[in-house]
Amino acid sequence: MENKNIKDIMLLQTNNMTFGQFEVTPIQDNILTIINEHLQDYMENKKPLNLDLFGHPYFTINCDDIGGPRHKMLVIKNVIALFPKVFSYRWFPKEIIPLLPKEFINLWFPNVKGHSVKTTGTIISTLHDIEGTNLIEIVLNPWAIPFLTYYGKGVGGTWYNKQIALSLRGDKPKRIYKILCSQCNNKRGGVFDYPIKQLIEDFQLPPSYTNTIIKNRILEPAKNEINGIFADVWFEYELKILHPLKNKRKPKADTVRFYIHTTRKEKETHHLSTKTYKGLDDVLYRWLIATFGCVELTDKVFNTIMESDRRDEIINRVVYWQEEQRKGEKTSQHIKNCIKKLVREDFNLDV
Repeated sequence: MENKNIKDIMLLQTNNMTFGQFEVTPIQDNILTIINEHLQDYMENKKPLNLDLFGHPYFTINCDDIGGPRHKMLVIKNVIALFPKVFSYRWFPKEIIPLLPKEFINLWFPNVKGHSVKTTGTIISTLHDIEGTNLIEIVLNPWAIPFLTYYGKGVGGTWYNKQIALSLRGDKPKRIYKILCSQCNNKRGGVFDYPIKQLIEDFQLPPSYTNTIIKNRILEPAKNEINGIFADVWFEYELKILHPLKNKRKPKADTVRFYIHTTRKEKETHHLSTKTYKGLDDVLYRWLIATFGCVELTDKVFNTIMESDRRDEIINRVVYWQEEQRKGEKTSQHIKNCIKKLVREDFNLDV
């Protein structure tokens, strides 16, 4: 069994979404991720776009993929709470219309030629609960499509991994993960300065959030969660004083400086392993490095498993655990504990 092509698991959203000033719950973030996936499949001609009786796009969604099993009512509650969320963007007809699907072109006003337009609206217009099932249908406001998926002149886009975005449990780690993805290949080699004032506005934080609170409630939990699940990006950070105010005896940090990495760091020696593993072997190896940290011990355990006649069984078990984590039925720490127990009891290794 081979890994899916990376294009099958990577999604693209506009930087307007990545850095937008809004606050959503983890489930609402998952809803937007699934909507983004459906739109991208259509834009890449992979799947047709379903239109309802009034010509508006709709998506059928399994609530298990968003809120975990037996949480349909919680998902519905979060969808309804998205209704008041407002998006806004400016667009120029001569640049955008040629890039849109033909069936949407007739939706644009005929008298905007030569002018810029500021559009404001809600992302989701209607929810249909298919009773007796775990399915719902979400009707999308067509005017939200450029805000969600358009990647063109003056906008910029963020590629991110769908499975990782869904598996992260907190709303702030999900948001920060996508910000990391947007900046990991920037011209500064993954160094990104995020003004704290802008972070507060983008995350809709209350005025009571000091730098200490931001560090303890947002940055550290996000760092621990993202770095702990061997995501495709991981980060370190520091609070910096880049714009000191005059007449301030004790200036305080005004910027979060992210150091964004795209390869897994060896946590103890800070040296990268020279080995590279592909396919499902890579899934196993990355969970081992996340569990044990030390490359030497990880290589020892990995080689023991790979040389045993239980290789496929162990890999399939770890892949199954990872899928349970994605569904919210297991935490990353639970999986690490299972791996330690398996290695000790089944392979008699002292770990």
